[in-house]
Amino acid sequence: MITHCEVSESGSKMGTIEWGKRAGAFSKGRLTRIEKLRILINMGRMTALEAMDTLLDRSGLMDAFGSDLEGMQPPDTALVRDAFDFADDVQGLELMRHSWRSYYWAMLLGGYRKLEVDREILFAAAILHDVGLAKGRNSEPRECCFVVYGVERCKHHLVGKGHDRAKVKKIADAIGLHLNAYVSDRVSGIEAHLLSRGAMCDVFGMGRKRIAKSIHQQVLTEYPKGDLFNELEIWPGHHLSGTRGDFLISLGSRKRKSAQGQLLTQSGE
Repeated sequence: MITHCEVSESGSKMGTIEWGKRAGAFSKGRLTRIEKLRILINMGRMTALEAMDTLLDRSGLMDAFGSDLEGMQPPDTALVRDAFDFADDVQGLELMRHSWRSYYWAMLLGGYRKLEVDREILFAAAILHDVGLAKGRNSEPRECCFVVYGVERCKHHLVGKGHDRAKVKKIADAIGLHLNAYVSDRVSGIEAHLLSRGAMCDVFGMGRKRIAKSIHQQVLTEYPKGDLFNELEIWPGHHLSGTRGDFLISLGSRKRKSAQGQLLTQSGE
């Protein structure tokens, strides 16, 4: 049984396996003030990238990348099969569709930048990146960061299946990092970077303009989007206070309230 969180080395990078094992006030995925600032900076970077994409698109300079589903399939390996089977066993339809879409968006965004992608690692990470929210869990988001728990759940399963520990670490770290808002490919690896971009694209549409309309529609036809926010349990007060999920949801709530306040002010003028 996986319960977490064990004691880790200090100074570990936010989101990694080791970081998730911290003890004390910042255990179970709770953020320090500096880490909250880093997430704000990462969000600012994503907003700036999206603004640049919008500018390129409006000026007719965006060279959107296109492919087809057949050309982006993961390799048929034991690791891919075990990752998929585990996800299929514990994740519902909406979560599976989100995971598949995140994989395809990640592949397409990697194609846009002409990045060399390890599809085996990327697929295993993408299909399992929200396994901390899946059925059969023994930790709730209010008790521990769901991604920290998901990392350990994924690692426990894949190592138990006899897979190479170095590969499993890359997969687990990519999962753990994906909630950081932005992940550097130079610092954390291409697959971790693309998983984060793919998930952000599916939830918030960030990076959408880099993807050709034809393949975008093809992915949505094959894996239609349903009630994603409820499936991902994006509910205020539902996640452990101070974790990335709680922090990001709180920021989103404040942004919506601010927008509503501006509309009320304008309507009263």
